[in-house]
Amino acid sequence: MSLTSIDHLLEVIAKQPKWNEYRRYIEICDIWSTIVSQETASQSQPLYVQRDMLWIAVSSSGWAQQLSFQSYSLLKQLNHHLSGSPLHKLRFSPAQWHSHPGHQPLSSADKGRSFFAYTDTVKPSPKTPQTPEEAFQRWTDAIAHHLNDLPLCPHCHCPTPSVELERWSQCYLCITQHWQTKSLSNLE
Repeated sequence: MSLTSIDHLLEVIAKQPKWNEYRRYIEICDIWSTIVSQETASQSQPLYVQRDMLWIAVSSSGWAQQLSFQSYSLLKQLNHHLSGSPLHKLRFSPAQWHSHPGHQPLSSADKGRSFFAYTDTVKPSPKTPQTPEEAFQRWTDAIAHHLNDLPLCPHCHCPTPSVELERWSQCYLCITQHWQTKSLSNLE
């Protein structure tokens, strides 16, 4: 009896018809990081294929919404590179992000670079809160910790994501107020 390498055995098993979805999933995983940006690849991970629908874990609901706006383009690019049958839909969900072993949280250098960063910088406590008051206190502490790392708006001096400061030179509340007063003065 001769010994066969594990790689050969896995290759033979993967070629069986019941493993079509698995092969398709592996192909999608290989393609995914080439069609999305490095930042998007670090915040998303294909989970599985079911009935020609690709389920993708994302780090936050903000990323799910952002990628759902791009789903037509992403689907077109994926289908262009796939060797088998095309996918019909992409589904983005943050629900399985923390249970997926491949996710990478944002580094401290990336804090404030994205509207979606704060969900990844808040680390959950290992102990489950026993009372609603304790849960609320943890939440307020996490938000306060996050806000301490943000730069201040030059107008109202409130913590503001750097993305807003780069775009408008002030926080979204100040720019909205500016636009509203500007539009009211145009009406008069």
